[in-house]
Amino acid sequence: MTCGYRLTMVLIAGLAAGLGWLFASASSADEPPKAAEPGTLVILDRAGKEQKLKTWKFANGTRRLSWLAPVMPAKDKDDKDGKAKDRPKPPASKNDKSAAGLEALEFREEHSTQFKDGVLTLVPLDRIRSLDYDEKAGVSLRVAASDKADDDVILKGLTKYVGINKLTIEAEVDKGDLGVAEIKYLGGVPKGIRGIRFPPPKVPAAAQAGRPAFVTIADSDDKTAHKVADLRPLYKLRDDVERIAPTLFFKKTLKIDIAKVQKLRVVENSDGAEFTVTLKDGAEETLTLLRDVMLDGKPARLEGLMGRVPAGYKLFPLHAVTEIQFDEMKEESKP
Repeated sequence: MTCGYRLTMVLIAGLAAGLGWLFASASSADEPPKAAEPGTLVILDRAGKEQKLKTWKFANGTRRLSWLAPVMPAKDKDDKDGKAKDRPKPPASKNDKSAAGLEALEFREEHSTQFKDGVLTLVPLDRIRSLDYDEKAGVSLRVAASDKADDDVILKGLTKYVGINKLTIEAEVDKGDLGVAEIKYLGGVPKGIRGIRFPPPKVPAAAQAGRPAFVTIADSDDKTAHKVADLRPLYKLRDDVERIAPTLFFKKTLKIDIAKVQKLRVVENSDGAEFTVTLKDGAEETLTLLRDVMLDGKPARLEGLMGRVPAGYKLFPLHAVTEIQFDEMKEESKP
């Protein structure tokens, strides 16, 4: 009787502990994690232990939004006419990289696309509150949308595909008498870190609504359109400098301002090169879109279409798009 009683009590205690852990986990998942101290990045290692970093950099998994960088006139050595041309303003110092454009995390959401080079959500690092990995190859990103944590935007993604939602952080760690070590923290890989706590996020300024656009993805399980604002072409110039421009170029020398377009639809079996273009005045033509163009007298390549979303920006490669509808409302895709 005594052994049976003890066994029963052990089982009850174990069940209570398990239920307590479950409810605590559910509650903590709904609550925003505590931010790191200003100027500090907190890494949660494999064991869940906090590693506080004062000096770090993202070596993989981010990109600079050079099209947001301030521009200054500079004289190009190759210009025979000696005219000044616009180029990104160089950083004032090695520690000042803001002039090269905001640094943003490259994030692939669950319902983006199955393409290797698919739809990217670009989230400025200074707006991120936290990032967490789970044991089922999932990743959750929490982004500040206002000064209230309850308004945070939460993005979900997967890490089971090569090169997707992976990151590398390089940090300098003081080992005392041994010296200073450069340590790499890997995210989104087996036995990698469990999460990151960022410094208090910067609240974005209230943005105007902008012109709505609804983008339907070609290779997605969810065929509902993705809603964005101010969708415009993104071009890459030499030295990997990117520029937002209002113009789409079509064969042979046709140029159309995106503001005049009502709808773009990929023609079937055209490898994404031919589009049925409907203008606001109702005119409709089938045209061949040009990727390699001259933009302000410089060679440039069309990377895709960039639009604003609550978490930052969303980049749609052309091969991932089947249709774009401007202004008219459609059902919005799942986050």
